Amino acid sequence: MATAVTFENVLLWLAAAAMVIVTAYCLKWFSLGIKHKHSILPLISVSTLGMMLFMAVSAVIYLEDPSYELLAALLIDNMLVMNILMIPMGVILFLRFISERKMKQPSQMAEDVKSNATTLMLGSCTVILVLLNEFFMGWAFQLASGGKFTFLDATNSISLFVSVVNSYWFVFPMAFEMVLTVFFLRKELRRELLYIVSLQSVIMFLSPTAITDTGWAAMTVVGGSVAMIILFVYVFDYLSKNSSIGRRFARYVPLLIATYALMMAGLFVWMVNGDGLLFAVSIIAEMLVYLSLVLRRVERQSPKAWREDAWWTVELLSLLFVAEFFMGAVLDVQVNGVESFFSAMGLAPLTGAPLVVVGAGLYDFVSFFGTVTSSPWFLIMMGAEMGVLVAFKARLAREFETKVRLVLVIVAYAVYTILLQNFLISPSLLPQIPFVGWSMGVGTSGPVAPMLLVGLIGTYLISGVLSFLFGSRQVCSMFCAAALMYQGTFYDSMKTFNRTSKIGRKYLTRNLSNLYKLTFSAVWVSIVCAAAISYLDSVGILSISIFGTDPARFACTFYFGFLWYLVFITIPFVGTYGCVSMGWCHWGTFNQLVGRLGFFKLRVRDPVTCAVCTTKDCAQACPVGLTALPASFISKGEFKSSRCIGVGDCVDACPYNNEYFYDVRNWVRQQLARLGSNI
Repeated sequence: MATAVTFENVLLWLAAAAMVIVTAYCLKWFSLGIKHKHSILPLISVSTLGMMLFMAVSAVIYLEDPSYELLAALLIDNMLVMNILMIPMGVILFLRFISERKMKQPSQMAEDVKSNATTLMLGSCTVILVLLNEFFMGWAFQLASGGKFTFLDATNSISLFVSVVNSYWFVFPMAFEMVLTVFFLRKELRRELLYIVSLQSVIMFLSPTAITDTGWAAMTVVGGSVAMIILFVYVFDYLSKNSSIGRRFARYVPLLIATYALMMAGLFVWMVNGDGLLFAVSIIAEMLVYLSLVLRRVERQSPKAWREDAWWTVELLSLLFVAEFFMGAVLDVQVNGVESFFSAMGLAPLTGAPLVVVGAGLYDFVSFFGTVTSSPWFLIMMGAEMGVLVAFKARLAREFETKVRLVLVIVAYAVYTILLQNFLISPSLLPQIPFVGWSMGVGTSGPVAPMLLVGLIGTYLISGVLSFLFGSRQVCSMFCAAALMYQGTFYDSMKTFNRTSKIGRKYLTRNLSNLYKLTFSAVWVSIVCAAAISYLDSVGILSISIFGTDPARFACTFYFGFLWYLVFITIPFVGTYGCVSMGWCHWGTFNQLVGRLGFFKLRVRDPVTCAVCTTKDCAQACPVGLTALPASFISKGEFKSSRCIGVGDCVDACPYNNEYFYDVRNWVRQQLARLGSNI
């Protein structure tokens, strides 16, 4: 439980507040000194931090073994250190003042910084001193407050490190120090950086390890996740609006996201087995990233076109996914508990022959991965994050139908993907309900058992009819979770990679490439075989499983719980909507083929307008890279393809408002018009 409020604790917090203020001022002095090329300000910062560190170390030494003799000796030592550090500084400032008076030059705090090496050395000293100050002050305050940790009994330095860094005496002062530094440097930092660092301070404050209380842990797990989601959304939106960013900012953002990936992984480990080392390391890493920002003054210089750098973008997406993955795992453990979390996986034992162990290890990895990504809490977290970006795109969309569809995407994800399948309908009833229970076809809700064939066949029938009438857009652009993931502003902005990716260009053509046919065939053969084995198992003819898991269920987990996310984070190499353009989603290809036979197509009001169009915006806007749109519009006045999923970006991008959707609604209106004219 948290330490009770006492007079001694109030004094300790006042001392901590004073330390925070002085440290923040030191960071301000250093930053301003670097900006104006004055070396005295950074020297003052380093000297002040050095004095504070000596006092903090002295406090720890005294509190570990208090005595009057030791106290007197430490006071004398502190006075000597202060004199050693302050007297030379005073002499330098005095001589500088006299020199300026004689030369009658404008007052200047100190001489210019001589070299980048000096700046780097002073910056490194400042970072080290700040961290050491925080560590030893946290250690001293914990000892003085009689807290839970007894450092005299610490078995090793690692336990000491974990105890101090994870305590509120370290975390809370650091959070307020970040806030105060941002306030002091608010005119020096760009607005986007002010927002990011402000959110960093909130995340730092909401550290579940700071207070040993279950209520605090539950509140901070959720609150910290919300703050992190807001930060991610802000970064996403900023990148979607800026195709070029500063190179320093481009280095800062992946480091920050990597820190939060480490933090979420550390929090997961702490919640599972109580080991706080990784989480403590992540706190220090976050401080290093924060200090690199305020000391080096990240600015938008040397622009970097991030949409032309596939490796940088993949790095960012990978780090984001790791952070989101462990955030979902943390939320799942918080809600359901550790035992329930791991029991749902059905992990295979790593015993037996080497090949069996390797197979079991791969199975356990996919199972763990799929369990997290299919968790309702992971889906809620991802839905909140991606849904905001889809809402941003809906606000910018020109066509009313596109606005409506994007709103329906958010509603469908919330109701169809999350509420119905995880909260409103019992898992035992889902396999019996077509379309909802088998949302991604074979393997979604369990084995292909005879008693469940009605629900499975009904799913294909209902979805097939909808695709025939309205096109495969009913799945790929609305009911499938991919619609929400791909269509937000940030991920939609990456469709420029459709034209630059070597792999993407092999798939992103109007005609079905040999590579697409190979992928399509391999996926369907594996799904049909898994379904057949699942059915034969259920009727007692065979007894084949994958480490105790039904083959159809495992295939569904592999394709939609693992492979989909792998394709998603490699957008810069495979293009957007890889599940559609590459043909590995059996559920999508089924609906796309049926939709190709149905009513849905894209039409233009005047093909001549397309012929004289010089920009061909429709082709560039297509998220699945269907570049044959203009040629088909010119020659036929319409476009029809199995891989056209009706996202509508091409319609929205047309500068002449010449393009529109055609489906069963248009056909019905035409028939009624003809009937009326005949009457």
